[in-house]
Amino acid sequence: MAKPSGSEYDIRPVNTMRRIIALFGVVLIGAMASAWGDYNPDTIPGRWIAPLLPEKAPEPVYPVYDNTDLAKAADQAFVGEYRRALATLSTVHPTTGPAQVKFAVLKADCLHVTGHDQEAMAALADAAVAGEANVNIERGQILLDMDRAGDALAEFKKVVAERPDSIAGHYWLAVATEKCGDRDGALAAYNWFVEPPRDYLVKWSSSPQQFDDAAEATLMGRAFDRWASLTGAFEKDKGLHQAILNVFVRTYDVIDKDYWPAHVATAEYLMSHDDNKQAADELRSALGANPSCIPALRLAGLIATEERDFDRADSVVAAIRHVNPDSIDADIIEAKNLLKQLVPRQADKPIQAALAKQPHNVEALGLQAVEESMHLDDQRAAEILKVADQYHPNDPTAYLEMADELGFQRQYPRATANYMEALKRAPLNMRARNGLGLLYAQSGDEDNARTVLEAAHTLDPFNVEANNYLRLLDMMKKMSSKESAHFIVSYDAAADPLVPEYFNDYLETMYASVTADFKHEPAVKTMIEVFPAHDEFSVRTAGTPSVGTVGATMGRVIALEAPRKSGQTMGTFNWTQVLRHEFTHVVNLSMTENRIPIWLTEGLAVQEEHAPLQWVWVPLLYTAVHDHQLFNINDLTWGFWRPRKPTDRNLAYAESFWICQYLEETYGHDAILKLIEQFHQGHDAGEAFTAVLNKSSDAFFAEFSAWAGKQVAGWGYDAETMKKFELAKAQAQALQDANEYVKAAAAWEQAAALHPMDELPHQRLAGLYLSKVPNPQKAAEQLEILAKVDVYSNSVAKVAAARFDQLNELPLAIEYARKAMYTDLYDAAAHEELAGLYKKSGDQADADKETRIEKLVNDFNDRQRREQAATQPS
Repeated sequence: MAKPSGSEYDIRPVNTMRRIIALFGVVLIGAMASAWGDYNPDTIPGRWIAPLLPEKAPEPVYPVYDNTDLAKAADQAFVGEYRRALATLSTVHPTTGPAQVKFAVLKADCLHVTGHDQEAMAALADAAVAGEANVNIERGQILLDMDRAGDALAEFKKVVAERPDSIAGHYWLAVATEKCGDRDGALAAYNWFVEPPRDYLVKWSSSPQQFDDAAEATLMGRAFDRWASLTGAFEKDKGLHQAILNVFVRTYDVIDKDYWPAHVATAEYLMSHDDNKQAADELRSALGANPSCIPALRLAGLIATEERDFDRADSVVAAIRHVNPDSIDADIIEAKNLLKQLVPRQADKPIQAALAKQPHNVEALGLQAVEESMHLDDQRAAEILKVADQYHPNDPTAYLEMADELGFQRQYPRATANYMEALKRAPLNMRARNGLGLLYAQSGDEDNARTVLEAAHTLDPFNVEANNYLRLLDMMKKMSSKESAHFIVSYDAAADPLVPEYFNDYLETMYASVTADFKHEPAVKTMIEVFPAHDEFSVRTAGTPSVGTVGATMGRVIALEAPRKSGQTMGTFNWTQVLRHEFTHVVNLSMTENRIPIWLTEGLAVQEEHAPLQWVWVPLLYTAVHDHQLFNINDLTWGFWRPRKPTDRNLAYAESFWICQYLEETYGHDAILKLIEQFHQGHDAGEAFTAVLNKSSDAFFAEFSAWAGKQVAGWGYDAETMKKFELAKAQAQALQDANEYVKAAAAWEQAAALHPMDELPHQRLAGLYLSKVPNPQKAAEQLEILAKVDVYSNSVAKVAAARFDQLNELPLAIEYARKAMYTDLYDAAAHEELAGLYKKSGDQADADKETRIEKLVNDFNDRQRREQAATQPS
């Protein structure tokens, strides 16, 4: 494990997407990789989840000094072979002494883990062992898992009464007391670990070698953590975080290298500091030693749901149910996973299953309240939260579930209220503090975000997620801004001096068009944040410096990577097209209070770009139509969130755009607006289509599929046309290679007619008509076709502008010169060309502006070259 730094705002990548990643707003330009990676069984946590089914752990190696069946069963249970251990125990019949206690506890533990709680309790009820401390501890832990904290507390009180120095007794007493809502009593119980004369924390720090029991050391580490969290001790002692971490690390590194529970405890500790990356490493170690460890699997499931890694969460649920088919942990994770997928009706089944087992389980009640809130039944959600309060006074869990999920859904005011309520119950709860701070940040309230996150940092200086954001806020505080009627644009004045020259003007010209299309204007100004480096943009949108896209929407905030060539950016792109796409998301989210399916808002956003169908999508759409592999309406969202193939996400974008096009052409624009309103009211796709189109979503999909078949008919991807195209292409290239340019042009025209959305014929024709077979009109036509689909490079647009200028088609020349300039703001030649065209058109003001900016760009580029040269080794 890497040693965490003690520096201010310690920054390490964190794979946490909850509350940060834009729910609907990540735009992919062409074939760019997405912010969410495809499932890969060789990645974390996939590679330690995939091998879990079925249970096939090897027979443990038994120590030669104790090869009794009782010892074998203990070893089998320790590596997760609980059923094998029970089979071994069936041959064991101890009658007296420690062996009988060990037998009862071991049998009960194996029965409990595999879902046989009543049998487990019966195993502990034998009069010969019933009063033993270890039996009481086991019984208490089972009762805690059964949501019977009061009964568990009674068991642990017996233990500490009988054994006042029992570390396990005092730890579990504190846990049960806290579960019962008695925070003062819990704090007193945790204080037992750090009060003189025993003060285990001081003793450990001064002489850790005196502790040689791995189980007790792990419980001590857990106790130190809860004590520190409840008292705010991390604020007072900056070395405490590392000291507690060292307890766990020394336990599995020195005391007992095979003691996997210490890895689980470490993972839970790291997750409490939002360090999921290192927590995943710890869980991998724990599950490598015990693949059936349900606590480790549960933590892995929580990481997967936070990261919207739905397939891995499903794998965790299956792995837990393989061990315990009736596990409430599996129900909870499955419900969380489905709520993250915005399918509350499906989440109801595991929620009800959990509540049937434990009617007052605070986590399940919180998820049930979330489900009702997603149905817009806030009254019912409030009633459920009252039930949680009745049985779990002062417990923030149910409110945190509400806050986290509502925040994920961009329901900012409702999420904020729940975070506030959670903090009222637990003022030092870091999950609530960080959640609220990050909620403020993503909603654009950066002043409040800083206030909350700095307070959280003071209490917990080592929280990775908060530190990443504080560092980002430090950088953003230094950014400049320009405000206009409807937008506030923030940017780095030194790195991106051209942003204020163009962004606000373009955004305002686009504003009226987009808002008119949706008959809605956002209530507040939209914030555009232009980040000078990809890592900073990625942390802003996903909390990690590795997001493979350039634009994202978070409610009223649009984050954009600087459209500039640099070693720290992804390069140039047409930022006007991206901003129009992203602002469509802002409008859609505003008009529905963030309740709109991803497929609909993405389709509408692509439609609002006013650009041709991306050619990279053409073969995907053709194959999907031909092979009957289009996503149906209910599965379309999964193309974005749960892609099974590398092409699924691009297909989802393309098909969503097509559906919006079909709706517009067939049912009219008002039908789209009515569908949007249906989703605003909380209806699902089936209900929305029935209400607006008077047909089911399946019937609509059948109509759409027939329309799609007609669209692809002329694309030339059928086998016969492809054969003709390949022949025509070969003939055209041969003629061109033989310098038969006139005949080559005719052959390339034939190839283009056969395959109209293939780049190569148009490129060849543009080149021929520019030089070998001079024809300015035809050259301009081919260049226009190519320029319309090129969003990364401005070279074609510049040549197109020159050709239209040659043809005296000045408006078209200016249009493509402006596109060239927008696509590469720091191309001085593009500004020079545009300045000349403006001057020719009589627009002296814009001509002067472009001339001024051309000089600014030249100076900027010269400075960049000098700075780069200064960093090169001599």
